[in-house]
Amino acid sequence: MAPGGTKCWAVFSGDTPPALLCLDAELELASASGTRRVALRDFYTGLGDTYRNLQPSELLTRVFLPASSAGFTGVYRKLRVRGSIDYPLAGVAVVMKRLNGHIADARIGITAVNPAPLLVAGASELLAGKMVDECLAEAAGDMAAKMSKPLTTSALTPEYRREMIRVFTKRAVLAAAQAREN
Repeated sequence: MAPGGTKCWAVFSGDTPPALLCLDAELELASASGTRRVALRDFYTGLGDTYRNLQPSELLTRVFLPASSAGFTGVYRKLRVRGSIDYPLAGVAVVMKRLNGHIADARIGITAVNPAPLLVAGASELLAGKMVDECLAEAAGDMAAKMSKPLTTSALTPEYRREMIRVFTKRAVLAAAQAREN
């Protein structure tokens, strides 16, 4: 929670949503009155006390990935205090679709440093049509770090978590670029 604020603001910490966000996932929500579909990008509100666009009687029943998500390869990196079962203190998902050695499309999602998982604006424009190198991966890391708004926690400082978003994004972009072309 953000001390001294007038609104409830908490950091979202989840591993799967940033990857699903990168793939344009949709969710099916079911209740006694029927089902509805909502884009994952519209599901998380960013408000601490009502952080999901979910009615009290609804359950998440299915996740849909569009046909356009086929052909993407991805990498996920997370900062945590303990082993793999721990929630992320900073997380980055990178997905890429490659064609003839170049990036045809790329998306970066971040988690645990904002009140909702976010797509990094401008990542596709930065990476698409290019061959990834250290400099380009570093620019993607800078872009992701600028979107990070981590709160102070008892575990790590906001500055360290923002820096780890930068580092993990760079590493994930380089790793995703090395994945075999489909």
